[in-house]
Amino acid sequence: MTTTDERLLAWALLSRAALASPDTVRILLAAHGPVDAAERIVEDGVRSRFGPQTRVTAELDLERAQRAGGRLLTRDDPGWPAALNDLDTVEAHTPIALWTRGPGQLNLLTDRSIAVVGTRAPTSYGEKVARYVGMDLAAQGWTILSGGAFGIDAAAHAAALEAGRPTVAVLPCGLHRLFPQGNAALLAEIEKTGLLVSEYPPGVEPNRNLFLGRNRIVAALAAGIVVCESGIRSGTSNTVRWGNTLRRPVMAVPGPVDSAESRGCHEFIRTGQAQLVTTARDVLDVLAR
Repeated sequence: MTTTDERLLAWALLSRAALASPDTVRILLAAHGPVDAAERIVEDGVRSRFGPQTRVTAELDLERAQRAGGRLLTRDDPGWPAALNDLDTVEAHTPIALWTRGPGQLNLLTDRSIAVVGTRAPTSYGEKVARYVGMDLAAQGWTILSGGAFGIDAAAHAAALEAGRPTVAVLPCGLHRLFPQGNAALLAEIEKTGLLVSEYPPGVEPNRNLFLGRNRIVAALAAGIVVCESGIRSGTSNTVRWGNTLRRPVMAVPGPVDSAESRGCHEFIRTGQAQLVTTARDVLDVLAR
């Protein structure tokens, strides 16, 4: 095994081990570096949930990712976005590594990226807003970043593709499959020119905690966050909180005052969690300020 292969396997092992004990992995990584930290995890099978099997699983993770056309992006890779390291400054934990599928380079794609997010059950108004804001921003050279979910996420990704621009989807599960299945065709199109991204190794299935964890990555990677439509209680609120915590500009598009699907946007604006925008030009003005 070459030094490069050994180091990549070490990162894959740490990514897998972090599922069971993230704090242990982060402490070992900070103290010993990836290769030595991985060795300590393998040798610590008596007192922990780790052991030699962790290395075997990591090897299978790399093989499975390669078969799916993916790769493992590590913190010491030139393509690692520096913006992710902001997560450590707010004790939110930078991902150990990222699994990706697609031809794009994450640091280049997210150097000028805007997250467009919102409800999974939008009205026609919300979808229209996400499409015209997303398409206009993409046409001006911004990468649209979102979570690949139904609703506003899907509309924003589709708008970027229609504008002929790559887009980035951060998924709440391993990239062994395209999730959600109902967006498989859209995600496959994203993979052709942009990137699918996950902090979770192949085989990890989605659950509520992973959805919330995904939101911090979306917020960290973005220069700003635009909420196109959101109910009063939704995962979008979590993304907004991460945006404010990370000092990313958060913006929201108002909607009809009697629409339940716009109550979240109105509350973000009313409480100062987001600035009011209605067009891509408004978004860029906020970013310029």
